[in-house]
Amino acid sequence: MIDALGYIATAVVVGSFAIQDVKWLRVANTMGSLLWIVYGFLKQDNPIIFVNISIALMHTYWFIKNRNK
Repeated sequence: MIDALGYIATAVVVGSFAIQDVKWLRVANTMGSLLWIVYGFLKQDNPIIFVNISIALMHTYWFIKNRNK
C-alpha cells in the first residue's frame, strides 16, 4: 500500500510537467510533493521528506509572489 502511494506521487509529479499553464503545473506539482511527504513519513525517509517540503515551500513562495497576476 505504501509503495502504491509512491507510484501515485510519481505519476502526479511527472504528469504535472505536461501541463502548459505554469500556475496549474505548480498546483499539480505541489500536490505531488505533498503525496511524497506523506510517503516519506510512512517510510521514515528523511531525505524524501526534506526535498519535498523544500519544493512545496518554493511553490508556496511563488504563489504568494504571483497572487495578483
